[in-house]
Amino acid sequence: MRQTFKQIFLVTAGSLLLAGLVEVRGQTIYEIEGTVYGPDSKAIANVVMTLQNHAGAQIDQDITKSDGRYRFSGVVAGVYYISVKAATPGIQAQLQRIELINSGVSVSNYSKERFDFSLKKTPGGETPPVVGTVFAQAVPAAAEKEFNNAVNSISKGEKDQAIKKLKAAVEIFPQYFLALQQLGLLYVETEKDQQAIEPLQKAIAINPKSAQSHLGLGMAYVNLDRVSDGVEELKTTLGLNARLFNAHLYLGIALSTMGKSDEAEKSFKEAYAVGGSQARAAHLYLASIYDKRKEYQKAIDELESYLRENPKAPNAEKIREAVGKLKGKL
Repeated sequence: MRQTFKQIFLVTAGSLLLAGLVEVRGQTIYEIEGTVYGPDSKAIANVVMTLQNHAGAQIDQDITKSDGRYRFSGVVAGVYYISVKAATPGIQAQLQRIELINSGVSVSNYSKERFDFSLKKTPGGETPPVVGTVFAQAVPAAAEKEFNNAVNSISKGEKDQAIKKLKAAVEIFPQYFLALQQLGLLYVETEKDQQAIEPLQKAIAINPKSAQSHLGLGMAYVNLDRVSDGVEELKTTLGLNARLFNAHLYLGIALSTMGKSDEAEKSFKEAYAVGGSQARAAHLYLASIYDKRKEYQKAIDELESYLRENPKAPNAEKIREAVGKLKGKL
């Protein structure tokens, strides 16, 4: 069973059937945004926000507006740092490490990531802390170089080259968490699910709190018909990060496969609540559930919602035909 990214509806014998999903996206482009709050918990203006790459070089810069908001656009996958420095004296600076790792599960070429900051008063003589670091390792320079080269290949859409470079990084440093995680996720993205399992399991053994690693492993299991294992991993994912719409979406797919339509319905609704238009595939799955229940108006509503959000979808004409057939059943 292969259920990944492109939504295709088939109309067969008067009923709607999902034919599965096939990848249509390229490299995900991220937008990073958020709000900075001062020591009084109020939004603070004129804070210098600097986006730095893994080596510390400046990539982008913004200054918070009166509502405390900032934004970085056009960011590709990789490891970054956000430096936060207020213009007001006596407020402590911050430096936060973030990971933007391709999960191979997006239904969009675009993703928004939110990072808010709460600044504190500066203690006398104390240096600014690094906050929000989920996981850190001392990585040999040669392995880090291969990883950075792999990230560069990913940004160019050269996935096969990226895999080779990630494997080289892991050969140099077998416990390299980021390289293992990205390697496994790239295997999932390129439909090599069996190969994805080992690096993702190793990544989880090194860093059990990595939601992305659990997500990738859950997807690989579901794609390999190990649905129960997949459900377990996806539920673990959501326990670590309930804001990952892809985890809700894929959990819904797994539950549907198991015939648990009520639970699947909740997962698809949650996927859309969290991801919005990024999770528009949820409309198609919900429509399929409602059609099987003979709740035709609900099915129509979901299909029409999908078309409003994605009017130029490759399957748009088939969906319109399906809507017409459903309306004939009312």
